[in-house]
Amino acid sequence: MLRQFDVIVVSDRFKADPAQDTQQFTPPLTDPALGWFFVDNINKGLENSEAEWIVIATDRVEVTREFLNSLAECNASFPMADALAPRIKAAGKFHGGSIIAKNGDFVQISENSPIRFVAGPHPDVAAFSRRIVQRTGRVDTTLPARFQLTDYALRMLHAGGRMLSVPYLVIEGAAAGEALDPKEYNAGCVRTLYKGLGIAAAGKFALRHPGAWPALFKGLKALNAKREAAISLSKMTPEMLADIKE
Repeated sequence: MLRQFDVIVVSDRFKADPAQDTQQFTPPLTDPALGWFFVDNINKGLENSEAEWIVIATDRVEVTREFLNSLAECNASFPMADALAPRIKAAGKFHGGSIIAKNGDFVQISENSPIRFVAGPHPDVAAFSRRIVQRTGRVDTTLPARFQLTDYALRMLHAGGRMLSVPYLVIEGAAAGEALDPKEYNAGCVRTLYKGLGIAAAGKFALRHPGAWPALFKGLKALNAKREAAISLSKMTPEMLADIKE
C-alpha cells in the first residue's frame, strides 16, 4: 500500500558525505503514512518516493502535521488539481505561487488572491501527485533552484496537469532565501519560459531584459532537446495557458 505523503527536504547541507550518516537528520514527526527524504538534489528524493503525494520543500519552511492535514483536505476537495502551491506565512506576510504577468515576467500572486491555477509555486514548497510526477519525469536541476519547481510546473501542463493555489493551504516559513543576482535570475527565467512556453514567451521576457539573450542561445541545442521532450504529445490547451496568466 502506498504511503499518503512523502516529504523531500532539499538543502545543500544534506550533500552526501562519506563520513556522514544521512540518517542523522531526524524528521520533525513520524507516521506510518509518511516518508522523509533529506537530499541536496530533488531527483534523489523523487527516485525513491512511493507516496500518493509528494511534498518538495526547502529547509526554510516547517512541514508540520497541521500542514499535512490541510494538504490532505485539499487533495480531497480539489481532485482536478495534480499539484498544489501552498502559501508561506513568514514575518506576518503571505507569499504564494506565481503567474505570468502581461509584460512576460513571473509575478507572485497577491496575498488576497482567490483559489486559482498558477504557473509555478513559491520556490520553497510545492506538492505534486504521484500520477503527475510519473508523467512529467525528473526535475531539471541544471536550472537555478529558484526556477526548478516553476519549470516543472510548466512542463506539467504539457503532461495534462495543473497546479492550484488554495489560500488556506498555508505553511510556516522563514523569510525568503538569498536572492539571485539579476544576471543569474534573468538567465534562469528566460530558459524556463523557453522550455515550457516557447520562443514567444522567452522573447517577450528577453526584450525587457536584453542581458537574457546570451543565456537563451548558449547551449540552445541541448535546451531545444529538453523543450521537445517536454512538449512532445502536449496536452496543454489555450485555456490552460490563459489560466496561469495575469
